[in-house]
Amino acid sequence: MIVHGTVSGGSPRVYATFPDAGLDSPRRTGGRLGTFRALRHRNYRLFFLGQMVSVVGSWMQLTALMWLAFHLTGTSRWPALVAAAQLIPCFLLGAWGGALADRWPRRALIFQTQTALLVLALALAALTFAGTATVWHLLAIAVASGVVNAVDLPARLAFLVEMVGKEDLVNAVGLNSLLFNIARAAGPALGAWVLPQWGPGACFLLNALSYLAVLAALARMRVAAPLNTRPRGGLSLLAGFRYVAAHSGLRLLLPLTAAMSLFGWPLLALLPALARNHLRAHEGGYSAMLSAIGVGALIAALLVASFGSIRRRRAFLGAGVGIASAALLGLSLAPDLVTAVTCCGLVGGGLILFFATSQAVFQLRAGDDNRGRIMGIYSLVLSGANPLGNLLAGPAADRWGELLVLRVQAVAMLAVTGLVLALYTRRGERLA
Repeated sequence: MIVHGTVSGGSPRVYATFPDAGLDSPRRTGGRLGTFRALRHRNYRLFFLGQMVSVVGSWMQLTALMWLAFHLTGTSRWPALVAAAQLIPCFLLGAWGGALADRWPRRALIFQTQTALLVLALALAALTFAGTATVWHLLAIAVASGVVNAVDLPARLAFLVEMVGKEDLVNAVGLNSLLFNIARAAGPALGAWVLPQWGPGACFLLNALSYLAVLAALARMRVAAPLNTRPRGGLSLLAGFRYVAAHSGLRLLLPLTAAMSLFGWPLLALLPALARNHLRAHEGGYSAMLSAIGVGALIAALLVASFGSIRRRRAFLGAGVGIASAALLGLSLAPDLVTAVTCCGLVGGGLILFFATSQAVFQLRAGDDNRGRIMGIYSLVLSGANPLGNLLAGPAADRWGELLVLRVQAVAMLAVTGLVLALYTRRGERLA
């Protein structure tokens, strides 16, 4: 979902942008722009609008992809396998992708990755319209998309500060979370309308077309001239890990981020059984709880965009952990659907409050020459902990029940937080 100029021969170069001066300099407004102040930057406005179209298309494609995998096989195993195939490459190659984002101009790199994703979506549409798509085709394209995303995601995360500068970075991260959660609701809804009308091939084709919005936005961006400076460490993956290890705030925050993803997001996989087995609410109850998570996430994203700042980072991180863990525990004790829906909303809000703030901290603590590698490590942790959490929570719920698993997740989230804080407090180090 982003591109930048081309690299023509010679050594790769780092493009230096100056968000507060030059071509992309916003007028000073005294901080009165509130929730949407990052949109005063022209480059970010283009990025935001292009992403809005593209992310909706991506969620629509995922909805159709899961349905097609089930339709071709008649089992639930293959949709889960196809979904995992898109995440595993990010876990295995995320740090390497971040190193590429430091080595090459990020806008150009994102343009190439978005073009590759467009081609993969077109291939998926062509196979489906021709009636020749098999589940192995779906799996192969999912793996290829995961490999591309392993480069695309850290590049996009690292490119954010180049568009808005450090002053508006926290606000931009909050707006990105807002955009993502709106798309997570709108994409499947649009897919549910397109799918029965024209079939999955139409969903894949529309997603391919949605990438044009991002490519057009990238092509219209104005950036400063490139500098001939090379990033330290070249493509060394260890350089990023050494940097995190040398900075106590990041060294503390990384395991907390892993724990929040490992114990928080598997809730989504437990909701269908929770609705049917314990709340007797069936499909309606499941939809209500799922929607509540989205609403809570949207509210949290608005809070981060409106009030998030470096001064409040510790308060937001702590509030995110506390709210999410307490709500998970409350959900395991919920006597009725109304209480369960309320707890789900709080879980969604707590998780986004934590993740949006932690991403901003990683962005700001990274240097200009290694931000891609640091965000690659961040995406590696997220993409690894999320599927691992699902692999652990699902079988555990089948064996011991959903309520016990929710309680264990809540306690484990608090326990890891307490352990990490205690360990670093003894050394005189501070969170973030």
